[in-house]
Amino acid sequence: MIRRGTLKTCLMAGILAGTMAMSSFTAYGAEAWHMENGQYVDASGNAIAGALEKGITVTKYQNRQSEGKGGIDWGKVAADGVTFAMVRIGYHNDRDPYYSINMEGAAEKGIKTGVFFYTQALDTATAVDEAKYVLRMVKDYKVSYPIAYDVESKHMLDNGLTKQQITDNINAFCKTISDAGYRPVVYANNEWITNHIDMSRMPYDVWYARYGTVNNCQNRTIWQCTDQGKVDGIDGNVTIEFSFVDYNSLIPSEGWKQIDGFWYYTKDYTKQTGWVDVQGKWYYLDSNGIMVRNTTMDIEGTSYTFSEDGAMISP
Repeated sequence: MIRRGTLKTCLMAGILAGTMAMSSFTAYGAEAWHMENGQYVDASGNAIAGALEKGITVTKYQNRQSEGKGGIDWGKVAADGVTFAMVRIGYHNDRDPYYSINMEGAAEKGIKTGVFFYTQALDTATAVDEAKYVLRMVKDYKVSYPIAYDVESKHMLDNGLTKQQITDNINAFCKTISDAGYRPVVYANNEWITNHIDMSRMPYDVWYARYGTVNNCQNRTIWQCTDQGKVDGIDGNVTIEFSFVDYNSLIPSEGWKQIDGFWYYTKDYTKQTGWVDVQGKWYYLDSNGIMVRNTTMDIEGTSYTFSEDGAMISP
């Protein structure tokens, strides 16, 4: 689970690597987790191979840390080289109080946004319900990075879930997210990936939480490297992330989304309303962005008929 000031459980090798890296940092003269000569560098000052973008995790804790200065200054965050933010939704039906503020503030300054959600599901049916809840939470915001499932749940272990059951939950959640038109990612640290997830049955992206300099595991697309980062515009410590894939190419900015049985359409990751032309067919989206289908209705004084798939068929 992502919390302020909580170190993730790592293998001893990872901890030692991080400690040794920090001790040798000053010898390199590079600033940890920033870009030097066109490459991001780790705590040792060495280039992070394959890192494409730098991001942060944002929760209510970062907002509260920054309240004394009027809240998070997203303009300064962007100017400090942060290109994406993973924003906390919270729990099922328990939303982070700053969720909307963070999604809107980051997007306004051109920072790409993904979200993360902490699971408490004890079966696949509940995992699907969690995914449906998350989809309702994201449909009104620009989501250009993945939807993350934070599976580091002591609640699941305390209730005796096996590795297979946890993996089944993950796959149920991620499939629901993917079927809706979004891209899922699984957030987990090394201990969870090693002992509680059957990676041979889990085909989705991994957001790998391992502090120090060791950053690779199966399916890793994002690495969470430290919770002691510093970013202009946010007071206190910030968790730093790096992405290793081009999510601009993996997550289309335009396309259909299906949530709770309704169809929505996004352009530039933004939910549309009114008329949209999709591959030569016209569709009408009501004031909530929901596709009108299988009906005849009056729009601005003209009667239009829409097919079962939503395409306008007359006049």
